[in-house]
Amino acid sequence: MGEIINVRCKSCKKEWQCFAGNGLLHGKKENILAAFSDKKRQQAEDLLLASKIPAYDFQYRPAVCGHCQNIVAVPVLQSMDSEEACVGLCPLCGKEIKDLCTEAEGVKGWSKKTECPVCKSKALQAGDGGYWD
Repeated sequence: MGEIINVRCKSCKKEWQCFAGNGLLHGKKENILAAFSDKKRQQAEDLLLASKIPAYDFQYRPAVCGHCQNIVAVPVLQSMDSEEACVGLCPLCGKEIKDLCTEAEGVKGWSKKTECPVCKSKALQAGDGGYWD
């Protein structure tokens, strides 16, 4: 079950909502591939086919888009056999993202170290907004 994350900048008061994690539909490879844009889909498919045993992790993670200045959730497909990952593009503008939330740091840790894409202050707060599937 996925998690809805509300992100707010304490400084400029801008707010975003991200649908992070994954849902039941993402148990099928074709649904995982559909989460990626045409530009990234082949890379994701190659990563899925790289292992004889399906050893991968898929989830949407919060990230900053420096181009459209938003916080968005992007699809991330991580190989368990290697450190290779396929990171999706911004769903709003289609550009590469920056400041991706890693699983190790968690959303709370990520929001404390990440600059607001609008005002550039390090005043982001992340809170739970519910669940999705």
